[in-house]
Amino acid sequence: MKVVFSATHFGFLRNFHSTLRLLAERGHRVHLVADRRDQTDGQRMVDELQRQYPEAFSSEVLPIPKQWLWYGLGTALRTSLDYWRYLLPEYEGATGLRGRAREQAPLPAVWLGRMPGRGALAHLIRAAERSLPVRPEVFQLLDREQPDLVMVTPLLYFGSQQSDYVRAAKMRGIPSVLCVGSWDHLTTKGLIHEVPDRVVVWNEAQRGEAARFHAVPPERVVVTGAQAYDHWFSTRPGSTREEFCARAGLPPNRPFLLYLCSSPFIAPREVPFVRRWLSAIRGSGHDTLRSIGVLVRPHPQNSAQWRDVDLSEFGDAVVWPRGGANPVDASARGDYYDSMFHSLAVIGVNTSALIESGVVGRLVFSVADGDFAATQEGTLHFQHLKSVNGGLLHLASTLGEHTAQLAHVLDDIPGRAHPPRAFIEAFVRPHGLDAPATPRVVDALEELAASTRPAPQLAGGATLWRPVLAPVAAAILLASAEPDRRRAIVRGWTRGMGRRAGADRPAVKKPRQGS
Repeated sequence: MKVVFSATHFGFLRNFHSTLRLLAERGHRVHLVADRRDQTDGQRMVDELQRQYPEAFSSEVLPIPKQWLWYGLGTALRTSLDYWRYLLPEYEGATGLRGRAREQAPLPAVWLGRMPGRGALAHLIRAAERSLPVRPEVFQLLDREQPDLVMVTPLLYFGSQQSDYVRAAKMRGIPSVLCVGSWDHLTTKGLIHEVPDRVVVWNEAQRGEAARFHAVPPERVVVTGAQAYDHWFSTRPGSTREEFCARAGLPPNRPFLLYLCSSPFIAPREVPFVRRWLSAIRGSGHDTLRSIGVLVRPHPQNSAQWRDVDLSEFGDAVVWPRGGANPVDASARGDYYDSMFHSLAVIGVNTSALIESGVVGRLVFSVADGDFAATQEGTLHFQHLKSVNGGLLHLASTLGEHTAQLAHVLDDIPGRAHPPRAFIEAFVRPHGLDAPATPRVVDALEELAASTRPAPQLAGGATLWRPVLAPVAAAILLASAEPDRRRAIVRGWTRGMGRRAGADRPAVKKPRQGS
């Protein structure tokens, strides 16, 4: 089986590391393609895969040409629809999510969002967006690679151009699949603007979200479990607690709490909260809590705010690793695992690391703080931590209540319970705690690639919409360009007309490649 796997950038492949390895081990070939380079060590992971499986993996970065005629209009239409989803009643309290989507949308979409009759207008805009041509580079890629399957992730970021891969696959008669990469993607990002043949999700909660928010037919959804967390079930510590504490700068003879920081959107200013949190711990009436070690681990994408922070006023409290560390290789994953495994308990605002800590077997805690109201209770995915099969999170409404919860754990260290297995089983491994998700993901991909290939499709509404939209697209693109750039764009359009004619017509089926 030959697979083309499209990601916005290679950093998104972190959650599919085990899937990619198993595809290679089963003899499949994967061509990895990114829209742009990333700052999260994704390329390093790709390089490692290519070293380990040189016959299985190839890769390239295929930039999105922003000078393309349809780029600006397509982005405007998609971000308009993405924003309007957050005006639904389900997002009434999601002020943070709504505000972020509003910043991405064009001003006319914000104005129109306040008017009645938005549903009918959304229907028209959706039809117009689906009529836009696919950029020729995507067709060229598929025609060159001749894949049996097209995979995409994450697909639904604001204004995402990845719909081109799904549409091009449909026009070429190639099955396509969205692999949902994280627990919050279906509720905190944009819309799925082109539904692929399959959508692979973690659990039944995500199956419901795919149908409710993205109109994905239930028969297209496959529930596999969270392949991103499979390795935590089998990982073992690489050091003793004493060795780890010495490396991190904590006293090795006392337990420590692990504070796992959140992403820039969830907690853009997390340092002041952590200081208040530490003050509450050190000011508690519990002797051990006042002196317990504390390890603050910065989020790899939100570590800049921790660069010069000194927590020595709070006793044995350290920031480590200082610049954050994305666990994309064996060494970084080992340090991350050891920090969770050797901790007494884990605290955070709203992060997937709380789920990972639960898998490792640690109790997880949070405080409903006013600074993060919009990104805790104001998000749908945070509710999963509270409600799925009894929930995972020990959530306090005040710092005083929170310190009392931690004190209770300290008073019962020998007999403290593991996190509720019911949550882990329902949310992470819905087919059983002993049933890894990765083989189910690969099975679903193989089954789809082996099924009868869909007939090539034409772009919907192209004849009706494109002649009307082309002048609008040109005006948007030229208005955003500098004078010299405008002339270059016009010259590029003139030269490219002949080469690009007919690119989005269905291709004649070619014999399928073997695996």
